Amino acid sequence: MFEKIMKMVLSELSKVSVQQEDVVGVDITRDYIRVAQLENADDDWVLSKLGYKFIEGTDSTSIQTHPDIYVKKLKEIVDQNKMAKGNAAVSIPVSNAIIKVVTIPIMTDEELQEAIDTSTLWENVIQLNEALNDYSIFWQVIKRDAKTNEMDLLFVASKLAEIESYLDIVQQAGLNPVVVDVRCFAVRNALKLCKNVVESDAPTVLIEIGREEDYVMIIHNDAPYISSIYVSEEDRNLLTKSAQDKGSAKVAIERMAMQISQIINIYQAKYKISSIKTLLVSSTLGGHEQAISCLAESLPDFNVLLFEVTSNLVVPANLKEKVDAELNQSALVTALGLATRKLDVFGFYQYVTGTSNINLMPNRNTVKNTEKVKFLGKWGLISFSILFIIVSVSVFFYDQSETKKINEQMQEYNSLTVQLNTLNMELAEINRESSEINKTLAVAKDVRSNQDFLYATLQSTIKSVPRGVSLKSITYIKGGIELDGLSVSDQNILGLIERLERSPQISQASLRNMSIGKEGKNEFRSFSIRVTLETKNKVMATKKEAK
Repeated sequence: MFEKIMKMVLSELSKVSVQQEDVVGVDITRDYIRVAQLENADDDWVLSKLGYKFIEGTDSTSIQTHPDIYVKKLKEIVDQNKMAKGNAAVSIPVSNAIIKVVTIPIMTDEELQEAIDTSTLWENVIQLNEALNDYSIFWQVIKRDAKTNEMDLLFVASKLAEIESYLDIVQQAGLNPVVVDVRCFAVRNALKLCKNVVESDAPTVLIEIGREEDYVMIIHNDAPYISSIYVSEEDRNLLTKSAQDKGSAKVAIERMAMQISQIINIYQAKYKISSIKTLLVSSTLGGHEQAISCLAESLPDFNVLLFEVTSNLVVPANLKEKVDAELNQSALVTALGLATRKLDVFGFYQYVTGTSNINLMPNRNTVKNTEKVKFLGKWGLISFSILFIIVSVSVFFYDQSETKKINEQMQEYNSLTVQLNTLNMELAEINRESSEINKTLAVAKDVRSNQDFLYATLQSTIKSVPRGVSLKSITYIKGGIELDGLSVSDQNILGLIERLERSPQISQASLRNMSIGKEGKNEFRSFSIRVTLETKNKVMATKKEAK
C-alpha cells in the first residue's frame, strides 16, 4: 500500500516537474548556431525564444580547435534573448555517436541492470574501439518478445571527450546543459510539433542533407534504423554550391538518391513492413530548395517533403519577423526538436521508449539530483508559504471565535456581578432588619406571656435563614407560621427546612410549594414553607429536662 502511494506521489511530482521544466535547444554546427525555446500550452507549442548566428571561415575541426569563436557567438545569442543560466539541451553530430539496436536473450530489469553494472553486457554484445570508461552510454529496452524469449535493446554511446567539447561551449556561454542528444534523434523529436505529418502505422523516414551530416533514419515502433549516406569531398563541395550551380549539384543529389533508395529497399526487405511513401528531408545547405527539388526528381516513387515545423507553432508577433528571416525553415528543426526535451528529474518518461528520451549527459544522474533538489526546494518553499497562510488564517478565525466567546462570557459575568451586588444589598438589608428584630427580642426576653414564645420562635426562624435565601413574609397561622421567600437553589431551601426543624420551638417544617422564575440568564426559586410550632408547655418541659 505504501509503495502504491509513493508511486502515485512520484507520478504526480513527475508531471508537475516536467510541466515546469524550460529547456533551451542549442544546435551547434560548423557554420551556424541556432537556439530555440518552446512552451507547451493547451496542446499547442508556442515559440518563446529564437536566435541564430552565422559563423564564417570555419572548417570541419573548428568546434574542437577554435571553441572560443562558438562561445562568443552563442553568448551573443544568450545575452540578446535573456537566456542566461537557463537549462539547455545540446546535440552532437551523428558521426560522433554509436547507435545500435541489439537483440539479446530476454532479462528482467534487475538482471539487465546487474549485467550493465558489471560491464559484461556491453563487452559481449557491443564492440568498442576504446574502453567503456571513455564513453558516455545511454540504453533502453525497446521491446520484449516472450514468444522468441528475446528483447531489443537500444544502445547509444559517444566519446566523453567529444561530448565535453560541446558542453564547454554551452557552459561558457552562460547556459546550464542538462541534456545531450544525437542530432538525428533531435530531428525525430521535432515530429512532436507536427500533427498528421505521416501515417501513424507506417515507418517514419527522416533524411538530412548538409555539409557534414548526411544520413537516413527510419523509425518504426520507436526502433531506429540509421544509415549514413556516403558523400565524397567533391560531391560535398558541389552541394555547398547548390544555390549557385543547380546543374552540378544535381549530379551529387542523384548519387545520394541512389543510396537512399537502396537503404529503404534493404530495410523493407529485412523487416517486411508496409511500403514507405513519404520522405521528410531537412537540410542546412544554402541551396536547400534546389537540393530537395533534385532529390524529388530522382526519387519519383516517393513523396519528398521539406521537413519544417515552424508552420505548426504559435509564433508571437515579436518573433514572426525573425522566423520569416530564416529562408531555410528546415534548418531550425534540430534546435526546435531539442527544445521539446525535458530533463525529467522524477522519471516521468522512464517508460517512453528510446528515440525520444536519449540523454548522453556524462553526469546526468548528478544533474538530475541537483535539479530535483532545486525543484523540491522551490515547491517546498511554496508549500510552506501556503501552509503558513492556511495556519495563519485558521489561527485568525480561531482567535476571532475565541474572542467572541470571551466577550459573551464577559457580558454574562458582568450581568452576574450586577445581580450579585443586588443580592448582597438585599442581604445587607435583611441582616439590618434581623439585627433590629434581635434587639427587640432582647428587650422583650423577660416578658412572661405567650408573646415571649412567639418572639423566641421568630428569632429562631430568622437565625435559620442560610445565605442565598431571603424571606419575603412571615405569616402567623393557627398552630404555626408560614414563610414565603426566594432562593437561588433547591439546596438552600432544603437547608432552611433542616435548620428550622432543629429549633426547639418548631415541631415540623414542610415545603408547601415552589416555583422557578428567571431573570435574564439567571434562575431563582420562589417558595412557601409551613412551620408547625411546639406547644409552649412542651417547650418548657424540654428546658427543665435539659436543666
